[in-house]
Amino acid sequence: MTGQSSSQKVGDAQYAVSVTDNTQAETMQCTPTCSINGTHSDGYTGAFEGPEKLLEMWFAPTCSAAICADPGAELCDEDQDQWSELRSGLRLVPRAVWRDMLDLVHCQVLSTLCNEHLDSYLLSESSFFVYPHKLVLKTCGTTTLLYAIPRILEIAHRYLGATCAYQVFYSRKNFMFPDQQEELHRSWEKEVAYLDTHFPEGSAYMIGKTNRDHWHVYLCGPYETSLPGMLDDDTTANNSAEGSPLVHALSRTSSRSTVHSLIESSGVGSSVPHAPSDTTVEILMTGLDPDRMRAMYMGGASSLEGSLGGKAVERATGIAAIYPDSASDSYLFTPCGFSLNGLQGDGYYTIHVTPEPHCSYASFETTVSSDSAIDLNSAGGVKNLVEQVAAVFGPRSLTVTVFRARGDTVSILAGSELSVDVDGVGKNSVMAKTALLSAATDEDTVPPAFAPVVGYKTVDRVLYEFDHYWLRYAYYVKAD
Repeated sequence: MTGQSSSQKVGDAQYAVSVTDNTQAETMQCTPTCSINGTHSDGYTGAFEGPEKLLEMWFAPTCSAAICADPGAELCDEDQDQWSELRSGLRLVPRAVWRDMLDLVHCQVLSTLCNEHLDSYLLSESSFFVYPHKLVLKTCGTTTLLYAIPRILEIAHRYLGATCAYQVFYSRKNFMFPDQQEELHRSWEKEVAYLDTHFPEGSAYMIGKTNRDHWHVYLCGPYETSLPGMLDDDTTANNSAEGSPLVHALSRTSSRSTVHSLIESSGVGSSVPHAPSDTTVEILMTGLDPDRMRAMYMGGASSLEGSLGGKAVERATGIAAIYPDSASDSYLFTPCGFSLNGLQGDGYYTIHVTPEPHCSYASFETTVSSDSAIDLNSAGGVKNLVEQVAAVFGPRSLTVTVFRARGDTVSILAGSELSVDVDGVGKNSVMAKTALLSAATDEDTVPPAFAPVVGYKTVDRVLYEFDHYWLRYAYYVKAD
């Protein structure tokens, strides 16, 4: 996403678009980005760094484990909407606090899109998503993303009572113009050194070929975490799901949110359903087709900057057809560039486009499995998604990553000597553990190998088995 500063500002807070999926969108007042970023300023050189820095920080394993520790936080009118009574955890942090944090990164909020599960912020440089227990911050250009970490930790401590992060993920593609980055982000080694000062047990990886496009990832956790409302090991548990020793043990050792539905549905005589998938797919594209990119310029699909222009781009390019049942919040920039946040259920997807030919780049990230056509846990579903996205942008090369949580820690707990009281009747504990073990075994399967992508040949494929995640990586180039 690129664009120079415009004399226009987004108008007073208003509903930007009609929305579906019980989701609310509103446009917030905004101003051009700080000139230090060089992307929305008069000093913009035209060499825009499209590849984003992506930070995901968890402070609890599930939404229900994240309880706001500062219920007296001062909220103003902008923090009130139809979802106010449903918010918990980090979603209760005032928007002014988040804007203060984003100032450290050198990006600003353009608009928001919310539903009952999460809040999304469309930024001058990419996107920000807030769940009760975690946040996802994605920024492009020369933003200083990692400098936000100390402030995020402070916010989590104040509003959740978190003494540390539960787990952290940081990733990015190799930069096109690394020398234009601020000092911290000019090399992967410097970024890792900085992350290690905050997360000493973290691990860094480079995935792919060093002489071609490749991908960096940094992982740490899950750690033990102590939040208000979570039981100590020697605390006598009551018979409710939230107070049971099983819930507490899982909350300390499970991988992400894969066990959440297992806990809520473990009743006498009941079977445990398949856990909700924790899968994220990223498609990172370079060498975009110039003809297709005309829609991403002012005067292409639309002559209107902002959300109205963004909606025109969605319709003209086929983006709107990828997740037709979702609610979306998009923005067309001056003179060019496009960004979108979309929500469907408890999942999100986000798109960011830099269309200039000499530095063209687009990213598509999603956690939404909408139906059998886009099932993120099947080879055919990922293939359909990649081909549909590639048809929109026509890239010369693309990188695809599939990150999927494992179920190994659930399996360990299910097979342990842990006493489980199901609805107050201890005799059913063996049955509950057996059901958990079965569900965990189903969950811990290797993501399917990538299917061939029409019009592209595979240059590189990698499968990583981390302690708590599977990662599949593939690099494609357009077939001759």
